[in-house]
Amino acid sequence: MTAWHRCVAALLMLTPAFSPLYAAEAQIITVDASQLIGKIKRVNDVDNGPLCERGIVDLSPYYKELGIRNVRLHDVPWTYDNVLDINYVFPDWNADPDRPESYDFTQSDYYLKTLTDLGINIIYRLGYSAEYKTAVRHNQPPPSFDRWADIAAHIVRHYNDGWANGQKANIKYWEIWNEPDGHPLVFWAGSPESFYQLYETTTRKLKALDPSLKLGGPAIAGSIPFLEGFLKYEHEHHVPVDFVSWHIYTQNPHEVAQRARDVHALMAKYDFLGAENIVDEWNYGPTDWNKLFKDPAASRAYFDGLQNSFGAAFDATVMTDLQDSPVDIATVFSGTTFMWGLFTSSGAPQKAYYAFLAFQRMLETPQRIAIGPSGVEGFSVLSGMSDDKKSIRVLITHLASEKKTVRLELKGLPWSGNTVYEQRIINANHDLDKVKSGSVPAMGPSIVGEVDGPSVSLFTIKAVQ
Repeated sequence: MTAWHRCVAALLMLTPAFSPLYAAEAQIITVDASQLIGKIKRVNDVDNGPLCERGIVDLSPYYKELGIRNVRLHDVPWTYDNVLDINYVFPDWNADPDRPESYDFTQSDYYLKTLTDLGINIIYRLGYSAEYKTAVRHNQPPPSFDRWADIAAHIVRHYNDGWANGQKANIKYWEIWNEPDGHPLVFWAGSPESFYQLYETTTRKLKALDPSLKLGGPAIAGSIPFLEGFLKYEHEHHVPVDFVSWHIYTQNPHEVAQRARDVHALMAKYDFLGAENIVDEWNYGPTDWNKLFKDPAASRAYFDGLQNSFGAAFDATVMTDLQDSPVDIATVFSGTTFMWGLFTSSGAPQKAYYAFLAFQRMLETPQRIAIGPSGVEGFSVLSGMSDDKKSIRVLITHLASEKKTVRLELKGLPWSGNTVYEQRIINANHDLDKVKSGSVPAMGPSIVGEVDGPSVSLFTIKAVQ
């Protein structure tokens, strides 16, 4: 071999597209910018507002950074104060529901204003937060469904029509109760049929007040048979259901999108395809709920997993999967400092926060791009292009623990000339930090990056201006 041949061989070894190591071991992911397949769906919304730790912690700047559009309100007293639940807003069941002095809206008004000031849409859960042990007082069906519905109507009037010195917040989504299929000692000790009737009574009252309201439920904890019974009853009694809400906590991130399809199938069966499909509680779940808070080692392992780089990768996988599901709105439980939240009790972002931030960056490149192969082994991949066609982003999630090499092969770039890229990563050592950048070769454009695990990588590819 001549010196010239040795030089060429050495250069080829340094070029990622020709390296035998990359050719043999790299996972190839094709990003074809000429193949657009719709819009990236917003699925990175949250439960509960930015005021936490009784108002000491205000997460509003983070909510702005995430671009939060929808917030579902449930269990707010666990992170803020005694607000929103009917027992706090209407403290004396025997009071006159028509009299403004029967209500206490002061703290609730303040809390909701922090959301409306941010331009966030509210899913207002009418009902009660979780109560445990001897404190459980609101898991029984209301003594009078008509009276309960009347109270709910006055709450709606306060926030939408200004009744009782209220706001005009134009809250559209009103959810009736929470997890009536869940633990009977926490949320609903009545029969399934009694809940179906409560929903019917409340919905008819609220629709008479304002037909444009979006009313829904049943916010199931997970029972598909309960949901089927609910949809069957409301269909047979011609009761409006504007959205169907459900919850899921699971060890398998791919189960969330599958549950969305299961819910959709029931909606189709009972002629509710015009309703929205809303998962308004989802998160990584423990292996055994019975051990949680009883077995310190199991509890610590669970919450560490929820909050570390595995939790970030789990969340990014769910949000990627939901792109090909029938979900309309998805809110993780929760966006707060609560145990299942995106922040520590002092308001510092957890790893999972950065997964939601990476997804928000994907929404800045909303034109979804086809990637291949369709099922990239070991990874979840999402790609999008900006509306001005000057930048592309690729989100790659790796749940396993081993390190892998990926090569992004770029096709159909909508610009000519030079191209640059950067890679940001969320892992044990990085919080969406830039770890690599450079130029993309014009011939056979590709990018090589190392992806350890569990991790989330965000690649940004741009035309040089």
